Amino acid sequence: MSPIILITGNVTFRINLDPSIWILDDRRFPLQERIAGTEGLAMELGPYLDKAEPDASVTKVICHREQNEAVTLTLDQARTAILCFAKDGRPIREGGPALLYLADGSNKEQPIDYIRELELV
Repeated sequence: MSPIILITGNVTFRINLDPSIWILDDRRFPLQERIAGTEGLAMELGPYLDKAEPDASVTKVICHREQNEAVTLTLDQARTAILCFAKDGRPIREGGPALLYLADGSNKEQPIDYIRELELV
């Protein structure tokens, strides 16, 4: 498992996300504030996608995973998604480096795990 998540695809800037440093970021929040019944610390994905400056033609984000098949989200779903990067004060190791939760909590029982790349297409 790589500790880095890449943002690639039809973007102006490729981004390397290192969730292990988010513990020091003031924008972090308890996941349960957004999705009831979940534990951990989280960050919004949207600002990172925006920093990559997606082309106007981008409509989807493909979540490439180390294990299991890729998962495709709409750009809107990805922009509102939440990345859980720590549980019990420790980085996510199993399934990590971060777990992706949809903003509506519909995948709270099975977040998108083992993410290695977010490809904007």
